[in-house]
Amino acid sequence: MKIDFPYPGYENIAPVEVPDAQLMGVFGPRAWHDTDEAAVLREGFQHPIEAPPLREAVRARDRVLILIDDATRATPTDRILPLVLDELHAAGVPDDRIELLQAPGTHRPMSDAELRGKLGKCYGRYRVHEHRYQDRSALHDFGRTRDGTPVTANRLLRDADFVLGVGAILPHRVKGFSGGAKIAFPGVSGPEMMDRNQWEASMHMSVTVMGVAENPMRLRMEEAAALAGLRYIVNVVYDIERRAVGCVTGDVVAAHRAGCARAREVYGAHLPTRADIVLIDSHSADRDFWQSAKGAYAGDVAVKTGGSLILVAPNPEGVASNHKNVLEIGYRPHAELVSLVQAGGMEDLVGIAILADVAQIVDRADCIMVSPGVKPEEARRLGFRHAASAAEALRMARERQGPKASIAVLRYGGHVLPIVDDEAAELGAAAGAREAAWPA
Repeated sequence: MKIDFPYPGYENIAPVEVPDAQLMGVFGPRAWHDTDEAAVLREGFQHPIEAPPLREAVRARDRVLILIDDATRATPTDRILPLVLDELHAAGVPDDRIELLQAPGTHRPMSDAELRGKLGKCYGRYRVHEHRYQDRSALHDFGRTRDGTPVTANRLLRDADFVLGVGAILPHRVKGFSGGAKIAFPGVSGPEMMDRNQWEASMHMSVTVMGVAENPMRLRMEEAAALAGLRYIVNVVYDIERRAVGCVTGDVVAAHRAGCARAREVYGAHLPTRADIVLIDSHSADRDFWQSAKGAYAGDVAVKTGGSLILVAPNPEGVASNHKNVLEIGYRPHAELVSLVQAGGMEDLVGIAILADVAQIVDRADCIMVSPGVKPEEARRLGFRHAASAAEALRMARERQGPKASIAVLRYGGHVLPIVDDEAAELGAAAGAREAAWPA
């Protein structure tokens, strides 16, 4: 069977011919062609969850702050935002009391072209602020969570009367699913919550965190979001064609949980068992390795211990310009990274946490990277073997696993939630988790 990848301009890395006799199947989210997006969005706004409709929740005199995700997310914000603004206008809120705040977490700022694409017809109509998590002057201290984690976030949340988040719900390696309170933490937060959640998540295997809506990291950031004043969410679940096939509005927690159930339906991909070789792209999380590692996290759930995982992603912006220590430190066994952090003095814990996430995969599987944007020596520094094309990578994997090795192809690795049927009945949220003390 011929397998191609959704990367125009990178035709030299694909397609690849997968032997039918060894192919377990092609798995991934699908397009929901029969869905009426306008009806889905209308239903979401008309029937909020554990909250009044937005037009009743906000007051005419309120200063409204809308949090939006960045260009690394394919959220159809350009089609959602006009509906949000219609609700605010119906409540009597004038345009000059509405502002937007980009929620990039630790990602680079959006370019003007990216912002235009994100906002669509709303571009230029409202003041848009850009969050920079390392700018202490832009942060406000909202207190601490019950476990003592400092809650710092953009001071615009303090100054607003009503804060709402617009985003999408997808499977996520750290928070179980994206969306909900994630638009605030880490979206517009200071580094403390980012460090705590990212590092703690790296003590868990992907399979015990991805798709688990109430994991410890999610619960902590929901507590933080309540302290910081996030009042309301508008979240969608979109399919592989960026069409909204689910929409939830209302309470930050209750609406998010309902959206997670829909996301599991849309992105869940059932495999009968783990494969000897997993071939996965990272679309649409494919800007750099920092993003395309999402494909590796998903592939980790599907590949056998000792098997081969092939990650295909263009990564035009390289490895991780926002976290230089990813390449500076490079691959180390997971236990060694834990020891480094516990010894203290390590900067940029978020970058080290990503290394720890990846190390868990490299420690148990043969990892091969096909990426024009990552140099061969950089791939090797990250613990991956390098291949110039998917065909070459598959040859390398079959040489190691044998000509009769089972092969699973996973599509849209930035979105997909692999569910291995012969493990699902036994797997609990804490199964396989590895705990390590939070560094003092």
